[in-house]
Amino acid sequence: MTHMIKKSITLLLSLCLLCFLTQCSADDPVVQPDDPENPDEHTKPDPPEEEGVIILTPSEVRDYAKIYQPKEFGDMNWLRSDSKWSLVRSRQSDHFIVFWEEGFGEDPNAAHLPEALRVDVEDLLAKAESFFTINVEKLKFVQLNSNRSNLDRYKMQIYLHYQTEWLATGAGYDDVIGALWVNPSTCKPVGSTIAHEIGHCFQYQVYADLLAAGETANDFSRGFRYGFGGNGGNAFWEQTAQWQSFQSYPEEAFTSHNFKVYTENAHRHVCHEFQRYASYFILYDWQDRHGIDYIGRLWREAIRPEDPVEAYMRMNALTVEQMNDEMYEAATRFVTWDLDELRSRGDAYIGKQSWKFYPHAEGGYQVAYSHCPGTTGYNAVPLNVSEAGTTIVTSFEGLTTGSPLASGDPGAALVGEQTVKVSSYNPSDDSNAGWRYGYVALLTGGERIYGEMQHDRQGTASFIVPERCERIWFVVSGAPSAYQSHAWDENERNDEQWPYRVQFAGTDLLGNIPIDPDAETEDITLTYALTFPADAAAYTGTTVDLVSNNDLIKVAQAFKMQRSAIGANMLEPEQTAREGKIAFAAVEPGGDLNYDTTANGYGFWFDSQGGVIGWDSGNDSKLFAEFTSNDFVFTIGQFPGKCKPGDTFTIREALIYTKEGKQYRATFVLNITITQ
Repeated sequence: MTHMIKKSITLLLSLCLLCFLTQCSADDPVVQPDDPENPDEHTKPDPPEEEGVIILTPSEVRDYAKIYQPKEFGDMNWLRSDSKWSLVRSRQSDHFIVFWEEGFGEDPNAAHLPEALRVDVEDLLAKAESFFTINVEKLKFVQLNSNRSNLDRYKMQIYLHYQTEWLATGAGYDDVIGALWVNPSTCKPVGSTIAHEIGHCFQYQVYADLLAAGETANDFSRGFRYGFGGNGGNAFWEQTAQWQSFQSYPEEAFTSHNFKVYTENAHRHVCHEFQRYASYFILYDWQDRHGIDYIGRLWREAIRPEDPVEAYMRMNALTVEQMNDEMYEAATRFVTWDLDELRSRGDAYIGKQSWKFYPHAEGGYQVAYSHCPGTTGYNAVPLNVSEAGTTIVTSFEGLTTGSPLASGDPGAALVGEQTVKVSSYNPSDDSNAGWRYGYVALLTGGERIYGEMQHDRQGTASFIVPERCERIWFVVSGAPSAYQSHAWDENERNDEQWPYRVQFAGTDLLGNIPIDPDAETEDITLTYALTFPADAAAYTGTTVDLVSNNDLIKVAQAFKMQRSAIGANMLEPEQTAREGKIAFAAVEPGGDLNYDTTANGYGFWFDSQGGVIGWDSGNDSKLFAEFTSNDFVFTIGQFPGKCKPGDTFTIREALIYTKEGKQYRATFVLNITITQ
């Protein structure tokens, strides 16, 4: 995310779902979470006074027999208006019932309510019905009208809490019926968040229906009601719910902030907890191979302890080697989003996957610890496009697991909330080590050319550059001969890693150019005229891509340093200039450097005069600019509602390279005009 408030909301939502999903195991099922704000309010109320209390009869309630009362509420009389959850304060559609708390009164959308707490229940129900139709008729998570689903008997349930704190959790009650718990802000407007949570309801319904149909024992061994690797963590719930929600909001597969999370973590296992909300693209590949209803079938047919990859292998009679081939093929297609469901929408997001190499002492490059591919993960490495007809060759060497890192690799690993320094790749069983590698080329007009897949531990991959070639990548995937499911443990240090080094002939890493070692290092200033419209609601803006506009080559020429070395020598945000390294700073209006970042990563908020300021709704923070060193892109955006058409700003950021005690600057001047 590019701003603090959204980052906080996202974290809260993640924690909500994490608390719910990671605590389940074979002995601890995923069931009815209590209201986290009011854990004691579900108990039986004191005997009420009858005056002013509305008491319905079952005959006055639409579809009364289709409203399942959870065991948790067994002592609660839903026919009375003084109950916490009451049919007096409810509304129904064909397949849902919405209950709302007493604070909303008779109508959650009433004008007398604070705007932040108003909810259009009719819109909520209408959208919920559309999500229901997709999950039933298109994705086939359940099988209606076949005496196999509790949805033939009961309606799904939505509980609307009278609170401003973010709440969006989907699951169900008593292994009988799907339910979700929300607060108003998650329904304003009803969108992919609710679609995601209803996705969870259908995931929950899978096990409930298998149980109701007598197709499983009540042991939580089906419907992914278990964790992988010996604990309760199951990233597949989140991955799938994202994919389910994007059936209704397909553009968000790329426009959501989770896309950036994916591009930064594509080298990890497809079920890695670091990308649990972002690793949804593998589902598009399986959909492309087996049909849109395959994912629902996968949920119904998986058996503990299978993770989705293991279930997929069994269901399709694949060996591990065949699965590795498919994963590599999927990776090559993800580089340019060459799948029917993604091709047109992904056109502006081609090749966005991050990667990082360090120069090797014997020549070529070695993959960074931070981007070393794990099992099912991959690197997509962009190369310079040589003249058509040129044969380019990559010499590949799979390194021993646990090998020392390349010189210059900082070796930062995340363990819990701590970053620890490591000097070697993670140890694994080297006898299982394996890789897949080859090329992808994108031609003018959108045609894709795929090179021959290779798998030798030490080998070469050749490719003849085709006519009309615009872009080319070398792709490497982790492909061990024995598959191990990935445990959700928030410990990067024990992840499987499959390190390698490469040397290129006939090409080089994209942006690498001939460098005269005797030339003088120098300063450089690059200036950009940018425009984007004022936005009252979102942190929108634009980007500057130093690779696409070839300005990274200019920086490399000024610093006398290759692209790969620029990225490798970047200090962490807020670190000040150091010999042989590159620091990142804002340039204040008077020319002073400011290293104390106020936005995400290498990022700063700026005021009206172009000075550094912190984010705050009550101050003069107007714009932010954040830089990513993996792909050399500046993301520029605005504080919602603070900019108006005609406003102009100048903000400056810089790379500070220290060589032999002298500082050299690459200064980026961003002249911004706000439009209608």
